Amino acid sequence: MRAILTLLLALSLASCSMAIPRTPGAFIQAAQGNTFEPMDTLDPRNAMVYIYRPVNQWGYEEVQAPGFFINERMLFGLKSGAYTWLELHGGEYDFYARRPLSILFLKTIFELPLSVKGGNTYYFRYSEDQPLDFAYHGIDPEQYVQAGPLQQVPEGLALREIRNLRLDEPGVYYGGEAYREPRWAPFRTFSD
Repeated sequence: MRAILTLLLALSLASCSMAIPRTPGAFIQAAQGNTFEPMDTLDPRNAMVYIYRPVNQWGYEEVQAPGFFINERMLFGLKSGAYTWLELHGGEYDFYARRPLSILFLKTIFELPLSVKGGNTYYFRYSEDQPLDFAYHGIDPEQYVQAGPLQQVPEGLALREIRNLRLDEPGVYYGGEAYREPRWAPFRTFSD
């Protein structure tokens, strides 16, 4: 009976289009990639978004890293002491993170209506237990987007914090359908 229930559960999960957590936490395996280097976008009309997670003890005790989603698609997990990048067409997106437990996501950590402009670069700091104190750094928090433990930060501050962090998972190009190129035509025709 147990084997049948397990098989039914596996088949139902396989037939769903739901995301399954896939990033072990830093307790299991710390980020091994290269230290931070800025990247160019594939298309100059796109925005580059860097998401990083400063090193802290609490993050290093995590067995599974939170999963980050955009428009209901899982993009990556983010370990303590790591960063990743996301290239997006200019526009608005539903951006959120969820806390995993084994093969399920149980809790939404933050939800953010993310609005980006093509050609711009954005930096987001993720820290559940050590949020950035904007007043201490002399930064007006009204100029930056915040949602729970995710905070948009100015470039100068981000570059100081991110420079020694390691790439955890390769970045993601999320194209969506924002740009539609016109069909090429060999002639230009005019209507009467």
